[in-house]
Amino acid sequence: MVRNFRRVAGQAGHVNYYVEVEASGDDSLHLVFAGNIFAGPVLMSSRDGDGRWDHQMIDHPRQFGEFVSAEWVDRFLDSWYEAQAA
Repeated sequence: MVRNFRRVAGQAGHVNYYVEVEASGDDSLHLVFAGNIFAGPVLMSSRDGDGRWDHQMIDHPRQFGEFVSAEWVDRFLDSWYEAQAA
């Protein structure tokens, strides 16, 4: 479940989405999605409870729709949670 969402638009179609999602217990997972609304992969960065960052490249972000809104984040997270549960 998304607790907080912030979209920051940059130049030439670059967008960052800063997302806080509910994790196990009272913990939160902090995610940053960085990409371009026109083309290319999206970089997902996640910060764990100890403050360490992990990075994952999403090579085919268009499979979750256009990278222009919160709906993209929702669709990606639904798929990501399903994959982790399997």
